Amino acid sequence: MDVRFKRDGMTLVVSIEGEIDHHTSSLLKEKIDSRFIMEPVKNMIIDLSGVTFMDSAGIGLIMGRMKRVSSVGGKLSIRNPKPEIIKMLKMSNIYNLIS
Repeated sequence: MDVRFKRDGMTLVVSIEGEIDHHTSSLLKEKIDSRFIMEPVKNMIIDLSGVTFMDSAGIGLIMGRMKRVSSVGGKLSIRNPKPEIIKMLKMSNIYNLIS
């Protein structure tokens, strides 16, 4: 699992590569949250183009980041999820909230 950050105006772009599961989600959460706090941004884009697998821990990761971004009046969106990730997001009823 690898995570990269880029700032684009008032948006933090988070690019994740690898698997998001119960083993990696805690570390991802810590890295993303600390970067979001350090950067003077309001919005977040999570780029999932490099994610090869995601389980319910990934849904929790996304929901938690959505709550954090909303708390400062920002918006979270997801970029480039693979079809199997889209299916999971739709089953969790959060796809329409973040697409």
